Amino acid sequence: TRLSIFLFMLPWQMARFAKPEQIDRIAQKYYKFPVSEIASKASGLLMMALIIAMVLGFKKRLSYGLVFVLHTVGTIMTVPYLIPGTENFNPLFLAAIPTVAAMALLYTLRDHDTLLTIDK
Repeated sequence: TRLSIFLFMLPWQMARFAKPEQIDRIAQKYYKFPVSEIASKASGLLMMALIIAMVLGFKKRLSYGLVFVLHTVGTIMTVPYLIPGTENFNPLFLAAIPTVAAMALLYTLRDHDTLLTIDK
């Protein structure tokens, strides 16, 4: 589960470095705020550190919790795009829902998650 969440989030974090203008367009359209190139790269650096900590099982309460909370907040902000039958509905956004569930489950079971972790 940790690896699949990491692989789900990795392209978005890499885009913060490779395509900061795309991140700005996405942020303005879906989250209603601009993201400068510096902010994109700075947040990308922080998020890369966070998802690497998570995939390594380091400081599980903090890393799993932050990944879960940040992704959940982002998903909540896109609710208008998650409702079938509405003008804004985008089926690609539905992938965020099982990802939130997987993150919640990983956080809940963090003490039992010991396979290939550095924080046993």
